[in-house]
Amino acid sequence: MISLLTSFWHACIGVPHCLLCHDYAHVSGLCRLCWHDMANLQRTDTDLCPRCCGGRLSAGLCEQCQQQWPFNALYASYRYAAPLQQMLSAFKHQRQLALLDTLAALMLAQPPQWLEQVKIDAVLAMPLSRKRLFERGFNQSQLLATIIARHYALPVLRPDCVQRCYRPPQSTLKKSARQRNVRGVFRFNQAVKKRNLLLIDDVVTTGATITELARALKKSGVSRVYVWTLAHPE
Repeated sequence: MISLLTSFWHACIGVPHCLLCHDYAHVSGLCRLCWHDMANLQRTDTDLCPRCCGGRLSAGLCEQCQQQWPFNALYASYRYAAPLQQMLSAFKHQRQLALLDTLAALMLAQPPQWLEQVKIDAVLAMPLSRKRLFERGFNQSQLLATIIARHYALPVLRPDCVQRCYRPPQSTLKKSARQRNVRGVFRFNQAVKKRNLLLIDDVVTTGATITELARALKKSGVSRVYVWTLAHPE
């Protein structure tokens, strides 16, 4: 009798179902088992450096990369693999915005360890060019950044403080061409001097775009640049 009443109650109030397996959702749009599967993709301090895939992680990057690259730390919460890869693709390219809360919750469940130890003045999302923004209709990184900033009570820089010139999508280029493709692509419309910024992006692959943005920010007077991305490939 109880199970029948429970089923009837669920049917009446429309209990949310898991975005992946369609079982009853437990937290942030996923059931317990699918949330556990996502946890298996979490990166740990024993992972390889996401920039060079060589040295062990130290504050998000190996010591050598911390000296060579313009950001002060880079961290990816998860490995870019199934089913997260498919969820991000559906979110970005199929406009399944219902996935936003789940993706943000996954990031917040696996924050960088250095986040509590550094001073962050503002959050900045990886910008899109006006052409790409018009085609897609939204900036996925901006949506994630807004939720993360709200969670940590941090201000978010306005999207128009950075202009990004249109270039061919990085995903369509070979690794050797990606750095040239983003060179000089960013322009700034407001002062960002002497501020510590947290850059939010959904996926970092070769790191060419986030490196160019961090370098441009440093040239504009930003004190420190910390990068937090949802995923990075194996």
